[in-house]
Amino acid sequence: MDELKRKYARFLIQKCLSMNPGEPLLLSYLIEQKEFVDIVKQEAKKLGIKQIYDVEYDGKKTKDILMNHTIEEIKREPYFNRKVIKDVYDKGGSLLSLTSYSDPKLDDVPLEKKKLMNKIKVDTQEDAVKARGIYKFPWCIAAVATKKWSEKLKLKSEDELWNIIFKCTLMDKENPALAWDEKIRINTERRNLLNKLKLSKLRYKNSLGTNLEIGLPRNVVWWGAAKKSFDGKKDLIVNMPTEEVYTTPDRNKVNGVVYSTRPLVIKGSIIDKFKLVFKNGKVKEVSSTNNKEKLLEMIEEFENMNFLGECALVDYNSPISKTNMVFNSTLIDENASCHLALGRGFPKCIPNGENMTDEQLLENGINRSKNHVDFMVGTKDLSIIGTDIYGNEVPIFISGDFALDEINKFLEERTDK
Repeated sequence: MDELKRKYARFLIQKCLSMNPGEPLLLSYLIEQKEFVDIVKQEAKKLGIKQIYDVEYDGKKTKDILMNHTIEEIKREPYFNRKVIKDVYDKGGSLLSLTSYSDPKLDDVPLEKKKLMNKIKVDTQEDAVKARGIYKFPWCIAAVATKKWSEKLKLKSEDELWNIIFKCTLMDKENPALAWDEKIRINTERRNLLNKLKLSKLRYKNSLGTNLEIGLPRNVVWWGAAKKSFDGKKDLIVNMPTEEVYTTPDRNKVNGVVYSTRPLVIKGSIIDKFKLVFKNGKVKEVSSTNNKEKLLEMIEEFENMNFLGECALVDYNSPISKTNMVFNSTLIDENASCHLALGRGFPKCIPNGENMTDEQLLENGINRSKNHVDFMVGTKDLSIIGTDIYGNEVPIFISGDFALDEINKFLEERTDK
């Protein structure tokens, strides 16, 4: 098990972040992930990475500060300051963010204090967040097993969860790098097909009642598992694991209703099932079987969180979906299901978007916000019909999976005008 963890750590540094000796590395992690963090640091130093910085999150400490400190004390509290993230970005470093199921819940913390904490975190790293969005600041978010997470999933041990993660990330393969090259090849083929379609909108439907039309920006670009850094010098994998092909919607052209299909975890609170109604891009109605107030709190916390910033396509029969598990972790659950995201959109999903100001991006329909929250919408019977810029319709998803035969046939028969 120790060697597999070390193999995973090296893979994250070398393959996902494409780091070179001498470059700075920032580790963002939960306190309960400390054992794996130590392994990452050891392997990083072996690879010639000596400058290693930390952002450690301790749920109990966070709650203690918020419950027992005044507003003015929280404003001055260095624990919530994320300036180190910007500092590492300025030094030309990379960010490795480790994720697991996180507790404790902050339900009993006054809303004003939670909003202040999040504002401080966001404001002290805003430039770095924007740089991440265009891959000017190389980053990767990766799943890490913890005792708390394995207990949440009712597994026998933490090692059992590690083995599931190793399978989902292909670390169980003899040569994970080659296995990922093949996965990326298939993923890129799908991305290229979608780009050839020249889609202008998507229509989602399923038996839950989802009936949602998503307009796409002009000359929209689809992306997948493989990314290029802003300068084109590095090949990146920013989510580990990943299965998605995704783009960004036109924030003003989303209409209809969509139902969630997997739990959404927000600051330790689980929102099991909810419905969103959109009109001209904006969320107009929210309903939920539980924790509706948490969902509304998330939507209302930052400007433009009530608009969509992402639509991502994942086969219902993806390898992660076939585990038949709900992980209560957005990183893994979003790669088991088609998903959408409220909040910040992706500049690189339109030509030259990475060089545009926020105002220019908004003019082109790309949502701008200080947060980005994914939620899952895929089902076994999900149908997605695309409409191209000429008004032709083509099946994109049939019965929950990519309609690859139909897409290829459509492209063979279509004569571009």
